[in-house]
Amino acid sequence: MRRILIVLASAGVLAGCGRKDNQTVAADSLSRDIQLPAPDSTVALSDVPAPPTRTDTVFVPAPAPRRNPPRAVAPAPAPAPAPAPVTPAPVPAAARLVAGTTLEAAAASSITSRTNKPGETFTARIGEAVLAGDGRVVIPAGSIVTLSIVALKPAPNKSATDGTLTLRAESVSINGVAQPLDADVTFVEHTLKGRGVGTSEAAKVGIGAAAGAILGKVVGGGTGAAVGGAVGAGAGAAVAVESANRDVVVPVGAKIRLVLRTAFGA
Repeated sequence: MRRILIVLASAGVLAGCGRKDNQTVAADSLSRDIQLPAPDSTVALSDVPAPPTRTDTVFVPAPAPRRNPPRAVAPAPAPAPAPAPVTPAPVPAAARLVAGTTLEAAAASSITSRTNKPGETFTARIGEAVLAGDGRVVIPAGSIVTLSIVALKPAPNKSATDGTLTLRAESVSINGVAQPLDADVTFVEHTLKGRGVGTSEAAKVGIGAAAGAILGKVVGGGTGAAVGGAVGAGAGAAVAVESANRDVVVPVGAKIRLVLRTAFGA
């Protein structure tokens, strides 16, 4: 028993010595580590990442909020092209009748030297439309021409070839609007109508009879007066007929021709 205790004691001593030696070695090692030079704080350690050297701040934008996709919008219609400027058509010149143009009309009322007097007016109607040189109508058919009587006298006797009739154009009414008309009246269709033996002609007959009676008395003796008177009376009647006035008469529908003295434009 004692032997066993001694062995155990010896073992404990040995173990203690071993532990002491180990502690000594560890102490020495620690002492050597402590005496190592201090590390340079300015040098980055290999196991620690170096701080960033940039001084500016980098901002990471936040993700944009999610929006619904925009709805398709129909494109606006293209504007209509501007209309091309319209050039007004040239206004045609007014249709005109040149001087010398002939107008044909027909009397719308009658005149006679027995009742009508100078200064009075009467009318005539244009028969056919009067056209300008380019074919346009200037005076339509049916237009009314107004004329005035300048002079009007009957034929002085049966042997006279004509009486006196002078007319002047005053105006022409086109679609109800009267316009001055400068034209010569070159032809008027008319007739001569004898008045017969009237009061003045009877006086001429009496003068002829008296002259015949005087002549018969001188020439025929006693009976010559009666014969002469009878012959004188017949001669007086013949003189009355020969010297009777014949009136100038323009009936309705008579042709009247006018010629323009100056140009006319409706």
